[in-house]
Amino acid sequence: MNFFEHQEQSKKNTALLFVLFVLAVIGIVLAVYAVITGVIYTQTVDAQSGDMPFKWFDPNIFLGVTMSVLMVIIGGSLFKIIALKRGGQYIAESLGGRMVNPGTSDIEEKKLINVVEEMAIAAGTPVPLAYILEGEKGINAFAAGYSPDDAVVAVTDGCLRRLTRDELQGVIAHEFSHVLNGDMCLNIRLIGMISGIMIIASIGSLVLRSGSRSRKNGMPALAIGLSFIAIGYIGVFVSRIIQSAVSRQREYLADASAVQFTRNPPGIANALKKIGGFSKGSKVNSPKASETSHMFFSMAIRSLFATHPPIKKRIRRIDPAFTGDFPIVSDKQSEDIHKEAAFMGFAGTETSMALRPETVHETVGRINSDHVTYSRKILESIPQAIRNELNDPMGAMAIVFTMLLDTDTNEKRRQLHGLQQIITDEIIRHVSKLDKTVKSLDSRLKLPLLDLSLPMLRQMSSEQFQTFKQAVSILVESDGRLSLFEYALQLIVANRLEAAFRPSAKKRVFKSIEPLIDDAVILISKLAIEGHDDPAEAEKAFASAMMRIPISPAPTSETPRMVNRPFHAVGNAISNFGASAPGVKKTILDACAHCILFDRNVTIKEAELLRAVAYTLDLPVPPFLMKEGV
Repeated sequence: MNFFEHQEQSKKNTALLFVLFVLAVIGIVLAVYAVITGVIYTQTVDAQSGDMPFKWFDPNIFLGVTMSVLMVIIGGSLFKIIALKRGGQYIAESLGGRMVNPGTSDIEEKKLINVVEEMAIAAGTPVPLAYILEGEKGINAFAAGYSPDDAVVAVTDGCLRRLTRDELQGVIAHEFSHVLNGDMCLNIRLIGMISGIMIIASIGSLVLRSGSRSRKNGMPALAIGLSFIAIGYIGVFVSRIIQSAVSRQREYLADASAVQFTRNPPGIANALKKIGGFSKGSKVNSPKASETSHMFFSMAIRSLFATHPPIKKRIRRIDPAFTGDFPIVSDKQSEDIHKEAAFMGFAGTETSMALRPETVHETVGRINSDHVTYSRKILESIPQAIRNELNDPMGAMAIVFTMLLDTDTNEKRRQLHGLQQIITDEIIRHVSKLDKTVKSLDSRLKLPLLDLSLPMLRQMSSEQFQTFKQAVSILVESDGRLSLFEYALQLIVANRLEAAFRPSAKKRVFKSIEPLIDDAVILISKLAIEGHDDPAEAEKAFASAMMRIPISPAPTSETPRMVNRPFHAVGNAISNFGASAPGVKKTILDACAHCILFDRNVTIKEAELLRAVAYTLDLPVPPFLMKEGV
């Protein structure tokens, strides 16, 4: 499966999840109705001191029970879903997680940050916030969020302290598979549904306690309470079946993806072996672990219906030679400390990319060990002065502002003057100080720097975020020589932070490209004009791209012609494509690739522009590698 097929599969799994939830609710309604009817019948018989026929169906009681159960379950699910709208951060913190600052001095925490950043840059996704579940000695991890834009990656203290770097990288790569394959949003919906079902057991406990204090109604309350607890735990049992049905096969896929990403099967295999040989295994003690168990790397709780395949089976799929014997893992912290390879730099002055427009859509969501190696070199090439700025929100803002500054002195002065109207002098000083350093960076560092800035930018308050967006607009609009790449940077940072500050599942509005033909013309025209100085070549590139878009023939239809619309029209077009189905995104990305790469002589500038366009569509495109080396 490619990225777009995974997204469609995730959508089908969501539909399956809803069907299973409805069936579970129907079962609970019938069970509660049976209990209430039985109690009422018993009470009536006792009151009349005689036999009476049992009425199997009473529409009034059934309607009352149905409405009550639906209100409880749906109300409980909605309450949980509303709480989960905070996204991955809420889940990590509810499990006792602590966010790791990128500037941490702890050697193990630095290892975690470094691995997470490597995987994100290799995948072409925003860098997730990293969390540690302190006090959790079991070896486990999870990824959570509605989308890659608000994702977090969390590891237990045992995972961080007892795994080597290669093993930790295997675990993180496994979690990134869930990020790329659309599993996180499905997992959050599952948490909401499970929470509603589990409320029935809680109500049974309340009824049982209240009945034990009442002599008059003690027995009926006891019967109802015990029955509700039984029904509730049957609901929990069904929830575990749903968790198992949704999760198990996707764990095998994530394991295989981790091997592909790292090209290091022993990494994830040895992590699984350590879980099998560790006295605490992968257990998570948090009270919230039950409802989130399907999200973890390995079994977080004991359950009859396991949310994960058996560890031995997972290991044998990666390491067929595994004998079934687990190594003994002590409670002591791992003493393995990975030493980073020395920076090797980029491949000389080579500017030709190994890239064909026909295959660009196949790269979406697909990373391998070459990308991970490349991303490591990217991180090592960033000057320490810039890395230091990325340790707090103010510095991250300064980095983004500096990337949008013009090279012309007069234009730059005009931009800074506009910034001074809304931004503090301290940030302005940071921008001025960083300007020369940022401008000297390799052009391939701009998108990674944007991704690296996002974890700290997500720590802004809502008011700071609004000011930040306004400042970015000022920088872009005051530059009279605005490029499409600069405009794309603005869209990327705004869209990704919008998703982080208002995390929710995006509704796909457009399932066909037919209503978006005019938007396609606007976007592709701008790409053709930006990429070709010769109008004739621009027209050819435009025509080549439009041929990739299926347009239903009509008697009155005309051949689409190139137009030159302002950037806000381009932004509207991109927004519409961003709110479309995976198949539509695949089609427009393919068309954009044929436009930008029309002459087949692919430069770094063209490749990075294509990645920037993909970013604006929320498509994770890994870095395009050089023909020779990386």
